Amino acid sequence: MCISAALATIELLENELIENAARVGAHIKARLDEFPKRFPVVGDVRGLGLMIGIELVRDQQTKERAPELRDRVVQMCFERGLLVLGAGQNTIRLSPPLVITRDQADHAVDTIEECLKSA
Repeated sequence: MCISAALATIELLENELIENAARVGAHIKARLDEFPKRFPVVGDVRGLGLMIGIELVRDQQTKERAPELRDRVVQMCFERGLLVLGAGQNTIRLSPPLVITRDQADHAVDTIEECLKSA
């Protein structure tokens, strides 16, 4: 039974989930790449696939970290039903499941955008 479940998981990974992670991750990253232009508190957006980080700063030029802002945005996301993680001192980490849909990804990015506007 265990081997059968493991083989089914490997098949899903090879045939669908890795491709979905690359496709949806690229979509999320493309949307988030606009954030530094739109939000002075976003210093950088980086990542690969579905593992993406949004660095929050006090000043885009000096890249002075904004840990209190990061914590506030993480809490605001949580209050809106979106679970994101803190990484390092001032980065928000996105790490959604491999099965995430494009609509779910858009909802997550929209929620983060709303929180940054309110922060």
